Amino acid sequence: MRTMTGSGKRVVVIYDAAAGSTVYRIAVDIAAKAWDAGCGVRVRRLGESTEDVGMTSLSEWLDAVEDAVDIPEARPDDLEWATHALILSSEDRSGRRLRRVS
Repeated sequence: MRTMTGSGKRVVVIYDAAAGSTVYRIAVDIAAKAWDAGCGVRVRRLGESTEDVGMTSLSEWLDAVEDAVDIPEARPDDLEWATHALILSSEDRSGRRLRRVS
């Protein structure tokens, strides 16, 4: 899912792909709801980090990497583009706060 345009309201959803494929699906669901509400939407992921591989099982991490293939990495201009909301994933599947988002 790339940038979708809508009304003047713009929402950016940034998630950590290393947190697992469930976080990816939540990010996409949030983006779809914002789109349905008439907002322009961008879904972005944090860049890869070998530090975070240990936060999930290898199979979950590989699934998350596969999900994220077509999702651009978040950049500073994404923060400027978001006129209405910026949504960040902040926990992994175990409820631990992600260091890279903190």
